[in-house]
Amino acid sequence: MQEIEFTRNYSDHSTDQGFQFEFNCNRCGNGYRSSFQPWAVGTVAGALDTASSLFGGVFGQAANIGERVRSANWQQAKDNAFIDAAQKIKPNFIQSPKCTSWVCRKSCWNESRGICKNCAPDLAMEISAQ
Repeated sequence: MQEIEFTRNYSDHSTDQGFQFEFNCNRCGNGYRSSFQPWAVGTVAGALDTASSLFGGVFGQAANIGERVRSANWQQAKDNAFIDAAQKIKPNFIQSPKCTSWVCRKSCWNESRGICKNCAPDLAMEISAQ
């Protein structure tokens, strides 16, 4: 089993057709959304559901089987998609060693101090804002 870091700061935008996640900075709230990962079983099951509603019979039985396959594989596929998304997005974030918050490197990381801007504000920026 693979460990996944920064799991509190995300939103799940997955659908029956595939998986997508958005990871947010604990300081500013800005985020990065993973690319949509289609789920083939969801697409096939959706097509069978449509055929079932139009024609019934054999298509209805196939749709029921498709639903069972989708339910059996859904969580595993979603977990794998989440791991993949987290690994791709992680370079945009860094964990502050003092407060342990996951912050974006772009706006909320104090590079010179090696800590987030909540723990060590960028004084030059603070003075110019005054």
